[in-house]
Amino acid sequence: MSVLEGDMIKKARKAKGLTQLQLCDRLGISHAPIYHLENGLESVSLKNLRLIAEELDLEVIIRPKDAKQTNN
Repeated sequence: MSVLEGDMIKKARKAKGLTQLQLCDRLGISHAPIYHLENGLESVSLKNLRLIAEELDLEVIIRPKDAKQTNN
C-alpha cells in the first residue's frame, strides 16, 4: 500500500466525518492498521482493507505490482 492509497483512504474517512478512532470502533479493529495504512507505513490484511473500503464506500482493486494502469 502506498502513501497515495493511504491519502485516498484518509480523505474518504474525513469526508464521512470520522476520526481514525471512530472508524476503528465501527469496524471493531485496533487503531494501528488505520494509522499505518493512512501513513503508508505498512500494508494491512486484505480482510481489514475490505472492511475499511466497505465502510468508506471505496472499491478494492488488486493488480500486480508492475501492472500499468490503462484507460480503456
